[in-house]
Amino acid sequence: MNQDQIVVVGDKFAHFANLPGVVTVSQLAHKLDGGVQDDALPTSVVIGQGVSEGWYTYLKGRFNARGVQVAFRGEEQITGRTGRRFSHKWQRRNILITDPQQTGINQYHMLLSLDDDCEIISDHTTGHHIQGMVLTEAARQAFLAVSEWFLLPKNEKYYFVINKFNVDYTKFTFPLQVGIDFQIESLDQSRTDRMSAKTTIRFVQHNETVCTAEVEYTAILESRLNPKEEQMAITALQNALNVQVSHPLQLA
Repeated sequence: MNQDQIVVVGDKFAHFANLPGVVTVSQLAHKLDGGVQDDALPTSVVIGQGVSEGWYTYLKGRFNARGVQVAFRGEEQITGRTGRRFSHKWQRRNILITDPQQTGINQYHMLLSLDDDCEIISDHTTGHHIQGMVLTEAARQAFLAVSEWFLLPKNEKYYFVINKFNVDYTKFTFPLQVGIDFQIESLDQSRTDRMSAKTTIRFVQHNETVCTAEVEYTAILESRLNPKEEQMAITALQNALNVQVSHPLQLA
């Protein structure tokens, strides 16, 4: 193992950081804050998963403050993290993907961009790998981002309805760089108030597919769907109240 090069991951991946050549953000910060001499610091840092935008900025700043030359690799998964509008997330820590890039006809590419403090792993993680639900949520954000970036008018707001969401996990995914390949299998834009798509989303690590999601969804103009959804909610509420009236709770 080249000691001049390390992989840095979020603190939630402490088990993975027990492997040779891997440190957590806190462990690297300790080294930079005086824990070791300059000649014991790495000259190459590979960004793994779990590193927040804040930690990335801090670590770069500490290397600069100490005057230590370092090359960061894989930083595009942090600097390229997509915006709130495209991922439909208010908190940036909950955004799991980078901006999608078109790579061919109906083909797009992104990177997984996992923050330690995101909502999905905020409770706990186990083992060395990334939880499967992280990839499921990343797939959801992927079809939202591709649609908002490339398929829908920018001056309108759309409501997304998932019609089908199948996920196959084929290998453990570890907290290293993960590519996301997005393929539109079919696209229906025949109506002005909606768009429907069938997509295949593959998560790739070290040239191997570790997870595949098949997603079918519809994007509908928010102004058209809101009244219908409200009426459906009213009907559901009335049905629930009628059930309670006809079958009152029996107190012990």
